[in-house]
Amino acid sequence: MLAYSDVNPLPIAGVVFAWAIPSSGKGYELPLFEISEALENPDLSIWLHLNLSNSQIQRWLKSTPLIPERVVEMIQEGVNLSRLERIEKLDDCLLMVMNDFQQEFGEAVNDSSLGTLWAIITPRLMISLRNNPLRTTDKLRYDLRNGQINPVSAIELFHELLDLRAEQLRTLLTHLAGDMDDLEENLLKGKEFPEHENLGRIRIQCSRLRRQFSPELIALHRLLKRLPYWFSNEDKDSLNDDLDLLTYLVQEISSLYDRAKVLQDEQAAHVAEFNAKNLQVLSVMTVIFLPMTLISGIMGMNMEDLPGLKGSFYEVMVLMSIAGSAVFAALKLKRII
Repeated sequence: MLAYSDVNPLPIAGVVFAWAIPSSGKGYELPLFEISEALENPDLSIWLHLNLSNSQIQRWLKSTPLIPERVVEMIQEGVNLSRLERIEKLDDCLLMVMNDFQQEFGEAVNDSSLGTLWAIITPRLMISLRNNPLRTTDKLRYDLRNGQINPVSAIELFHELLDLRAEQLRTLLTHLAGDMDDLEENLLKGKEFPEHENLGRIRIQCSRLRRQFSPELIALHRLLKRLPYWFSNEDKDSLNDDLDLLTYLVQEISSLYDRAKVLQDEQAAHVAEFNAKNLQVLSVMTVIFLPMTLISGIMGMNMEDLPGLKGSFYEVMVLMSIAGSAVFAALKLKRII
């Protein structure tokens, strides 16, 4: 009888990382050529981090008995459609579609470009899939290799993943809050007006983050109401902690968004006041020079060479007075002045 590894081997080319957790609890990085054999070992809990953009991985997902068919269909829908934020409990398989921050070479720390991370959890297996490198999974791999964390089960590894993702989000919010503090300080001191582009960038980032992470709160609440039977009380407490932390971070996102909005309004008020002062100065200067302009204009008129106007200085002055009175009456009638 053929073994599972012979019938449906996992394509090595699409595997980014593999981690094995034996019953003793001391995890180790799993060599790629031993993955298929390790999947058959009931004494091992395994994390597989796969590249979903690899066509061999997509074919393997369709044929593997490790993942329910409905989960594979949802993943395929998510690849072709827009980002989803939902959690589904299917038999012994838990699927979570979560947002994560893209990992690009040379990117800024406060870059908020988001990608999709698919996490499939069973009692002894966690499979994560992504199309592009993501910060959280890269940080999780680094911590596992350096012994900074030592999860004893796939569920605990999943909680570590959520904690690291929350840490990445909190770091981003800390940088955004620091930028907001600097902009507010400059505005209060009156040194210079904050650049509109900076405020707009922060507000758009906060709006995008709130739109992406808020649905995960609903999904986690749904999960807590109908947990899989293989979730222990400790796992439930950890999930409650994850939910509380995400709730706090979403509130921080909303707070930063409101701060950016208030600062934009305050900036608009300062700009309006600045423009009003400039207009007041121009108005005063106009009033000061108005008599001089009027006298020089009148005294500078030369009608001797104009046909029909020779010696009609007073008639022209009367016409000018009538025209000025008509304009004044029209402005008064329209309540402009």
